[in-house]
Formats: sequence, C-alpha cells, structure tokens
Amino acid sequence: MRGSLWRRAFLVKLTHALNARLLTGSINGRNLKILDVGCGTGCISLELSRMGHDVLGLDRNERMIEIATRTKKTSNSGSGKLQYEMADFDKWVGTTGAYDAVIFSRVLHDLPDPQNALLKAHGLLKRRGKILCLEYAYNMMDKKTAAWLYQIRKPLELQHWYSSPPLPDDPGKGVDLIMREAVTGTKQHINTFEEMIRPLKRLFHQETFSWHPYHFWDVLSDMRIPNPRIEERLAKMVKKLEEFLLGTGEIQPALFLYKGTKARRLPR
Repeated sequence: MRGSLWRRAFLVKLTHALNARLLTGSINGRNLKILDVGCGTGCISLELSRMGHDVLGLDRNERMIEIATRTKKTSNSGSGKLQYEMADFDKWVGTTGAYDAVIFSRVLHDLPDPQNALLKAHGLLKRRGKILCLEYAYNMMDKKTAAWLYQIRKPLELQHWYSSPPLPDDPGKGVDLIMREAVTGTKQHINTFEEMIRPLKRLFHQETFSWHPYHFWDVLSDMRIPNPRIEERLAKMVKKLEEFLLGTGEIQPALFLYKGTKARRLPR
C-alpha cells in the first residue's frame, strides 16, 4: 500500500507487528471471548483468533472491514471464531457481560467521548473482564522531543527523502510547527492523555501501565529512501534511538499500554 508503512515488510515488522505483540502478549487465558474495537485491517483480531480466542472486530470504516474480511478468507485464522462487523462503537449494541476482554488499539483518542466509550466497555465485560488500551498521547510533546524530530526530518527532506510538507529552515519555527502538528494534526480535537487515563483508572483496576516508542512511526510513514537496504537500516536506527532517548529521559514518550480489570462497583 503506497504512502503507508505497509509499503515495505520490514516497516510493518517494526511498527504494526510490534504493537500486535504488545497486545496479544497481554492476553492471558484460553478460549476467551474478545471484542476488538476499531479493529482496522484486523491483524490483531486475526492473531488472537490464531491463539484460540473467539474474536469480534468492529470498525466504522467499510474499507477496513473489507480488507480484514479478505485477509481472513486468505489466511489461517486458527481455532478461534473470527468475525468482523462494520459498526460505530458509540451506537453499536452488544450483550452485557459477554466478553472476557475488550481492546482499544489506537482508537480511543478519536472517539467523541472516551469516558462513555470506556463505561460501555465496562458493561460489556464479564465480572473479571480485562480492558486493554494501547494509545498515544501527543499532547505531551515537548520542545526537546520536537527538536529531535526536526533533526531527523529536515535532513531527510533536504535529500528529497521525506514526503510531508517542508519544515521551515529556521529550527525554532520548525520545532514549533512539529509541536502544533502533534497536538492538532488535521483534526479539530484529539483526546488528551488525561481525558483517556482518567476514566481508565476510574473504571478499571490497573494491572499494567507502560510507555513505548512511537514517534518513529511518523518518521517512517513519510520517509522515502530509494534504496530499501538503506531505508531499513535508517528505520531501525531511528527506532533504537527513540528507545535510548526514552530510557534516559531525554524525550517525552507518546505511546502507552494500559491493562486493567473491571471494577466491581462503579465509583460515584
């Protein structure tokens, strides 16, 4: 798929496959019933079904459901039952207490009311059901992180190896632009970290919370190096560099994983 990370197999392994492993590795138990909200092309749902779980993937995008369904037909979906349904989660009606786990993978930031979405997920879960939320928090972008991204993007752009609109030659203006892009992008509103984590902690007892590299996704998405071997080496280097800088506290993280157990009683 031109213009995306799916254009090269090694980019998929560094990004989408890594996220899939983060989520599937957080699922414990056998023969679970799982709801994948905003399933996209269905790769996470497919992997879970291969693990023996019964999975329903929801997505409001008809094109995504078409791709997921086609992939299901041409791939071994494993022993678990796998279904896809085109639906808007806010309007979709599911069975109360039916699921062992509900997954939100990079979709909660885009829902109109994250608290209501998580409250709905709470009701869909069984008594000891689990919530898994993998999300980004771009509103936490600071100048150090934006400056690091500028130092990577601008040289690529000067080599005509970057497809996004050009950054200003002035570093200060370039950093400010990257920060504005991160917070707003092309949308009027993207839910902030606080708007997502507050209802997560309110409705679910936290089991896991961890930060993971994600800024490199944006670099890799727009990077266009003609030589695949050089592009692969640079892609791996950018990812490793972000991991190193996160470990030393030099830059702000963007991607978090939250795993929690359904609270027995809703807090007042």
